[in-house]
Amino acid sequence: FSIFLTYQTYYGYPLTTYLEYPVLILQDVILLMCVLFYNGNIGTALPYTILFIIGWRLLTIHKLIIDLAMSLSICIGALSKYAQLQSLWKTRDSEKVSALTWSLGIYTICARIFTTLMTTSDTAVLIRYAVIGVLNMWVLTTIMYYRKTGKRRE
Repeated sequence: FSIFLTYQTYYGYPLTTYLEYPVLILQDVILLMCVLFYNGNIGTALPYTILFIIGWRLLTIHKLIIDLAMSLSICIGALSKYAQLQSLWKTRDSEKVSALTWSLGIYTICARIFTTLMTTSDTAVLIRYAVIGVLNMWVLTTIMYYRKTGKRRE
């Protein structure tokens, strides 16, 4: 989230195109702090916070760095979807995966593609959304396929 937020603010895009990202980052920070607190490792939060802030500021040193980070975030997002697909292929079972959640993800990506086309038409952002959208559709298709084949076996 932080790379995408930095990218959007670096290029001066309208607040409405990235408003949810500060909220998502705050949510992740609160969750991480809770995990560290309840594991008794809250003292390790300060060095990680400092590294995070330094890394975040380094992104904006040069246009090439932020563009490279955006490209890498596309790869990281795609790899997370691929990991989900591999898990589904290995287990051949999709009963514990929510088809509704993946459907909402597809809807959200479609809405983001539309709003990006209407506001900024940024190619990197559109590519990111398109890749994530196609992979979300692939995951949903795999979920539906294994739900059908699982019912036939019974």
